Amino acid sequence: MNYQAIRAAVENPLLSAFGALVPAVPVYFDNITAVPPNTTTEYVRVNVTFGITNEPTLTSSVDNARGAIVIRVFTEKGKGPARNQTLLTTAVSALETLNNTAKTNSGVFFRVGEINGPTFSATENAPHFVGRIDTSYVATVLS
Repeated sequence: MNYQAIRAAVENPLLSAFGALVPAVPVYFDNITAVPPNTTTEYVRVNVTFGITNEPTLTSSVDNARGAIVIRVFTEKGKGPARNQTLLTTAVSALETLNNTAKTNSGVFFRVGEINGPTFSATENAPHFVGRIDTSYVATVLS
């Protein structure tokens, strides 16, 4: 199972989409240096989890992975939800492009499920307004 290739299949489109915004919005993935504490700048946190990582089929064992993607968008609190919703729309668009990619003979064939959310929260002490979406995925490593 090539976990890094699966991560790259979802992380690269998200990194490109948020990097293309003006100004670019930093994206933090699993096990990447966290944002500075007490920051008021906007950023995105992406978590990719793995559930089932090998499914038996009628003929052989295929490298299929199923899991979840959770995307949290952090924007300045007290400014309304518009900016947060704009960034969440960017994330949804990037995820939906994965479902439009044709299956090739090699690489990773990636599909996301229904996207849940967005949900929003803001705590009293934190300087951020947080929006969240999540979805399931199925990825097949092709050789």
